[in-house]
Amino acid sequence: MKSELKQAVGAAAVNPLETDGEGSVVCSFRFAADFPGFAGHFPGYPVLPAVVQVLAAQLVVEQRLDTPLTLQRLERAKFLKQVRPEQLLRVICRERQCDGRQVWDARLKADGEPAAAFRMTLVEESEG
Repeated sequence: MKSELKQAVGAAAVNPLETDGEGSVVCSFRFAADFPGFAGHFPGYPVLPAVVQVLAAQLVVEQRLDTPLTLQRLERAKFLKQVRPEQLLRVICRERQCDGRQVWDARLKADGEPAAAFRMTLVEESEG
């Protein structure tokens, strides 16, 4: 199931990975109403689950590093806005060092408005 969801998230990307002028990597996604992550969340009022938003950010980092990763830790997570079908979700990830760990700060914007922010510690799958 996880790999199917991961593939569905990847298929929702609407542009190739970009780098902004500040060293962040950026990709935009658009989740159609029939996206499997909306199933059951919530009937009649679909909202993109937080786990899918985190997975989208993880995929951005995986593309940047060209390696599969496992989420080891999620910190400072704030989900500020509901993400609905067909909204443009812009995912911006920036690498940083934190207490000797390599972490990624993620900011998500839905139709240009802040939707979520969190810090991820990701490790290569073989390290998991």
